[in-house]
Amino acid sequence: MNVRQLHIRFACALVLVCLAVPALADAPAGYYDSVDFTSPATLRQTVHNVIDNHTRFPYTSSSTDTWDILEQADEDPYDGSRILDVYHNRVWTKQGGGNSYYNREHTWPNSYGFSSSGSIAYTDCHHLFLCDISYNSSRANYPYDDCVSSCSSRSTDFYDGASGTNYYNTSQAIWQTWDGRKGDVARAQFYMDVRYAGDASGEPDLVLTDNRNLIVTTSSSPAYMGMLSTLIQWHKDDPVDQRERDRNDVIYSYQGNRNPFIDHPEWVAGVFEGIISDVPDVRDATSITSVYPNPFNPTTEVAFSVARAGRVVVTVHGMDGRRVRTLLTENCEAGPRVLGWDGRDDTGRRVASGAWFMRLVGPGATDTQKVMLVK
Repeated sequence: MNVRQLHIRFACALVLVCLAVPALADAPAGYYDSVDFTSPATLRQTVHNVIDNHTRFPYTSSSTDTWDILEQADEDPYDGSRILDVYHNRVWTKQGGGNSYYNREHTWPNSYGFSSSGSIAYTDCHHLFLCDISYNSSRANYPYDDCVSSCSSRSTDFYDGASGTNYYNTSQAIWQTWDGRKGDVARAQFYMDVRYAGDASGEPDLVLTDNRNLIVTTSSSPAYMGMLSTLIQWHKDDPVDQRERDRNDVIYSYQGNRNPFIDHPEWVAGVFEGIISDVPDVRDATSITSVYPNPFNPTTEVAFSVARAGRVVVTVHGMDGRRVRTLLTENCEAGPRVLGWDGRDDTGRRVASGAWFMRLVGPGATDTQKVMLVK
């Protein structure tokens, strides 16, 4: 390849990457500059100061409301006409407010501290998720915890290479979110605890706890939710992925504040476990860095980076989430890798033209990129 061809290839790749990247891919420069790591207490307070006083949108309105924001934040990343719900892992055609398919799930139940729809916490989209109505009903206002006995179950759909089961126990008031979204709901709870400190008129003081006796229905402060130790473990078991980062960007574009535990997952240890250390920012973790050429025919290459040594699986899936090809499954050292795909499935047959999805599962992260095969 001569120099001119190399320049053209780089320019084309740059255009494709720019088209694929959302308007915001990270916190704006300087957003967290005032955060102080002197102690867990100063970390908590200075993070609170950064995310405090966001712009409130009405819960339901003829103008822009939480329905509008959530249908964008929870949009199916592969089809902008659909949403993906949190507990059923099901895609629904966008219906707007008041539909009979999905509604708005308060991951921090509003009965624990802010029962009025006029409360800014009630309408905070960082903890609101679109959810299958029946699954939302099963969750009720149960605290998050691992269900170990006499559990009922609500299974998920298989989507984007992932599926699982939610478990709950009505007598013990427990809801266990399925594995693929445990971290999402955990980080939403961390946000609520730090964002709402009762230091502004009309705002609740929300506190995560492991003391079951403190978690009671109330409209006064402090109000408690849990279980903290379980949520910390869920956060570790289900790391931040690109879909969660994109969601954070959308909500930030409306509310003007971010969930810091999505941007900086390592801060959970400092705020909630009292551990201040030089843990690297895991936003630079395992991820797909490019797919080129895209669209392609007959072959393409997927480039990815592995943050630390560990087992890595790279697969190709159809629109329905069905896996058609395994490109890699092995232990990899940290660093960049490139794999080729010849447009064939595991049996060696050529797949049909259209949209396919590269899925990477590796140490600390999962990532997915859309690729178009054109014949």
